[in-house]
Amino acid sequence: MAKKFNLKMSNQKELQSLVKVESVYNIDYDELNIDGKEKEELIKYENDITFHREKSMQHIFKFSRAIYEANSVFSKKGNGNFGKWIEKIGIDRDSANVAIRRYGLYLEAETKGIEKPQKVLSLPNRTIKVLTGQKKSEFSEAEVIEVINAENSSGKLKEIEEKKEAVKLSDTEEKKAFLLKEKIRKQHLIKKLQNEIREIDEELTKIE
Repeated sequence: MAKKFNLKMSNQKELQSLVKVESVYNIDYDELNIDGKEKEELIKYENDITFHREKSMQHIFKFSRAIYEANSVFSKKGNGNFGKWIEKIGIDRDSANVAIRRYGLYLEAETKGIEKPQKVLSLPNRTIKVLTGQKKSEFSEAEVIEVINAENSSGKLKEIEEKKEAVKLSDTEEKKAFLLKEKIRKQHLIKKLQNEIREIDEELTKIE
């Protein structure tokens, strides 16, 4: 069973009091040549963005969990009616599929002991699809954790994919070189056998 998801969020009064105190992200506004009223406004926007982003994460979590668990109910029935059900509540199948995969990856992240499994909730859809799709077996557990924990998950995934592609290309080039050598060796062998056959034919002609 998944652990109870808990994102700490300040209430609006706490946010309002923070606005006049300091930057949530320790931003040096002097360095950005911002002060006075503009600085206060930007710190307020920092708090607003943080509050609503965390609220969004809660919604994504609950949305994904609900679809994941609904799919589990239909899976037990084995009647393939989940698609019909999801369409009746106005959700396209791709969105439902991503939500199921996202929550499944979140559960895996918890199992693997990742410090912040909730980071799975903010991963781009493509990242979710790659890590949970047909190519899933191509990624080691360490690589999956690395992508989830990365500040730029898309960039990290691209970096890992490019390294794997480079290895494949290297292996392909090595295989190609080996096969070309084998082809030449076989061609020499064929030529040698043809010469031997011709010599045998000549000997047979002399006997006749």
